[in-house]
Amino acid sequence: MVKIVTVLTQAYADQKPSTSGLCKRVWVFQDNVHYAENFIQSILATVPTAEWQEAVLVVGSDGQFYMTEAIQLIIRIAAANGIGRLVIGRNGILSTPAVSCIIRKIKVIGGIILTANHNPGGPNGDFGIKFNISNGGPAPEGITDKIFQSSKTIEEYAIRPDLKVDLGTVGEQQFDLENKFKPFTVEIVDSVEAYVNILRNIFDFSELKEQWGSWSVAGGANMPYKIALVLDSVQTPLPQRAQSSTFHL
Repeated sequence: MVKIVTVLTQAYADQKPSTSGLCKRVWVFQDNVHYAENFIQSILATVPTAEWQEAVLVVGSDGQFYMTEAIQLIIRIAAANGIGRLVIGRNGILSTPAVSCIIRKIKVIGGIILTANHNPGGPNGDFGIKFNISNGGPAPEGITDKIFQSSKTIEEYAIRPDLKVDLGTVGEQQFDLENKFKPFTVEIVDSVEAYVNILRNIFDFSELKEQWGSWSVAGGANMPYKIALVLDSVQTPLPQRAQSSTFHL
């Protein structure tokens, strides 16, 4: 049985997200006490309390530094707030288009994306937390304003500090939680499958193959999707140059 802990905190005045989320230097999230926790709690505050137990959120990252710690925080805070289910990419990886795709495919309330929005990442780089709504798109200004208002007045957040999820194994993990009638569920999904299937239904890759001269596999979190499309949809062997920037079909 995992227990809820209520943590007293102080608000920060600089957590105003744009439609691209809240993007700061990594050290801002690491060194300021409860900084990430405050913002995650403020995102959840936009979901009506009555909907929490049936609510489902998608969570993914483009692989930025600090993502694993942030995902575990999201899990612990979501569980403590009574969110019913999280769907997370294996090892935490889901590109922004993939998160959008899964939100719309399984019809959930939204998703949290961890991304630096094309800014340099790493220990000395940027990190961001972004909220997408049920249509798969970025939260509009009306929602980001609510998040900001909550972040300016927050006095406490709820967390289950002992809860830890295996992000590397595809499948469901359930946790019995204190004072909850239903278990908290985390589903780890293949990071590539759903998005690639959507693309297969949109494009005829056998026809596109005739138009391609080369295929770039650069692009961070997008690389596994590109490789999957080439290997599976176009049936082209992955040459040795796949480890470099481009290879020819």
